[in-house]
Amino acid sequence: NTNLSRVEYKGMNLWKTLNKFRDWQVCASIDGTGEIGEYIRTGLDYNTWLENFQGGVEVMRHRRQLKLDYTITLPGLLEIKNMVELSKRYNVELLTKVTFAFTPDILLSPMALPRETLNEIVDENLHWLKDNAGELQQSLVDVLQNMKSRPTFAEQWPDSWESNAVKGKHWLQKLDKIRHGPDMEYILANDSRLLKWWNNIHE
Repeated sequence: NTNLSRVEYKGMNLWKTLNKFRDWQVCASIDGTGEIGEYIRTGLDYNTWLENFQGGVEVMRHRRQLKLDYTITLPGLLEIKNMVELSKRYNVELLTKVTFAFTPDILLSPMALPRETLNEIVDENLHWLKDNAGELQQSLVDVLQNMKSRPTFAEQWPDSWESNAVKGKHWLQKLDKIRHGPDMEYILANDSRLLKWWNNIHE
């Protein structure tokens, strides 16, 4: 499993080296494309990542050898269609999971959303996936369907969710100032429902 930030090290190329083995498998971890992907993973250069990934596509001998490892975050909900298209473009499997959280202040998790908003966004994507997903994207379909029955933060922590949401928002805003790039509010502005929810989190 690798974030594919580089494939060259001390004169060796990852793909040329792996290609000498009888078999290998690489799960390329990526949580979104372009600007949103770069927001989720500080330090990611998406164009470099894509170039590195293409190198693996060129040497793989069967689909089991190279996969996309996609974790759905809150901003990553906006990247579902792009991730499906990436999977289809290179004919690789899209492994999918959801950001896990032990406490309700982890606002990078989509489960931080209110049930009504979450289900609405999930249903829209499931409807689109009916005509656009195949066998290689089935993991994404399964995860999205599961999210509709998985407890949201408000359902799991009804007594502490609101105060922790404020705490989580302050923490993300602090990180955004350090990073000096697009912030969470800018990213969530791509969907008015997400932006409204974000702006309504306050003391």
